[in-house]
Amino acid sequence: MISRILGYIEEGFLNLLITLMTLLVFIEVIARFFFNTGFLWIQELTLTICGWFVLFGMSYGIKVGAHIGVDAFVKKLPQGPRRITALIAVTICLAYCAMFLKGSWDYLSQIYQIGIGMEDIDVPSALMKHMSDDFAWDVMRIDPEDPAIPLWLSQSILIIGFGMMVWRFVELAIAIFRGTSVGFSFHDEAKESMHLADGPQEAENDNNDGAKS
Repeated sequence: MISRILGYIEEGFLNLLITLMTLLVFIEVIARFFFNTGFLWIQELTLTICGWFVLFGMSYGIKVGAHIGVDAFVKKLPQGPRRITALIAVTICLAYCAMFLKGSWDYLSQIYQIGIGMEDIDVPSALMKHMSDDFAWDVMRIDPEDPAIPLWLSQSILIIGFGMMVWRFVELAIAIFRGTSVGFSFHDEAKESMHLADGPQEAENDNNDGAKS
């Protein structure tokens, strides 16, 4: 149940991010080519959204099998050894995520303590009016005199993204233990390429059949 709700949230959030990123890039292109101007905050916001999209999408890719992997050898193993191999791979992935979570926590803690803000994006003035100076700095690390959005907030996806990946790997490990999965599911580029290649040929055959009839 939790996994299903999490999946809906992931899909909706990823759709929102890619939509926002597309709109921002479109606005920036129009502004530059037709009005000879640009917006620095759009560039920074687009890069931030792109980072959120990639890191948030990594865990979703594990769920739907969108990652690319080499499993030619593993597929030839019997079911028992294949499950053991998959558990070893999941353990390695969890260790990898744990290292990144530790590094991300240390990095975000340092920029939080220093109070580094984004370069071109400020906190809306309407929001700053309802925020005391003590709360702004002591809690949010926002300088009241230069109210830039704190960098730790925009880059918190480092913790969120790798935390979501840990959840997906743990979920996969449980499925392997229960016998409902034999391991990772990977994106098959060769199969997709053959499908794309067969598509035009099938369409041409259909057109020829229609012409003959």
